[in-house]
Amino acid sequence: MPKIIFEDLTNFREIRAGSMAAGVLYRSSSPLKGGDVKQLKGSLAAKAGIKCIINLEDDSSVIDELSREVPWYHKLLAEKKVICLPMTLTVPGIASNEKKLKAALQFMISHEGPYLIHCFAGVDRTGFVSALLEALMGASLKEICKGYLLAIYPDYSDSYRLEAYRKMKNILAQLKTMAHGARITAINIQVAAEQYLLHDIGLSQDEVIQLKNILSGIRSI
Repeated sequence: MPKIIFEDLTNFREIRAGSMAAGVLYRSSSPLKGGDVKQLKGSLAAKAGIKCIINLEDDSSVIDELSREVPWYHKLLAEKKVICLPMTLTVPGIASNEKKLKAALQFMISHEGPYLIHCFAGVDRTGFVSALLEALMGASLKEICKGYLLAIYPDYSDSYRLEAYRKMKNILAQLKTMAHGARITAINIQVAAEQYLLHDIGLSQDEVIQLKNILSGIRSI
């Protein structure tokens, strides 16, 4: 069995799939929670140069108090570079989060990266947003699934296979909903992601272009 590295417990990792540029987008479990690993998450965030945070876990009414023990996060909050958009965990559950997802992506467009997306564990809600952006940038379904599984358990041991399978069904259900029920193995998932952002989320064509430019390392605002 591969040894779990302590850093794996943070679930802090760069998102690189499709045509995504290096050093632009990161995902993590909550930097505000996690006891002993909070400091390590802060070190990883500093190394990545995080400048903008999409928080899919906490309500804005509690974020100020929560972040007071995490100085780097509190600084970004004071600079209005953190947006709090607590999403639901229901599967497929995308529809109830569409307004929040639109706000999150528009926040990314209007702020400079590198960007950090997180929820509590950095798996389900963070996993769907990550998968959507990966799809938008031309990642294959295999790449998306591999990244999602890595965020669940880095060791892939037998004891976690059933849970990983269940979680994998969740993300596939999310992607299928995004594609309006189409079998995602039989469609162009990049086109489906772009159409979802345009017609379901409500981004403009210009905003989708800006988002793709940002993720490919081009700042166009």
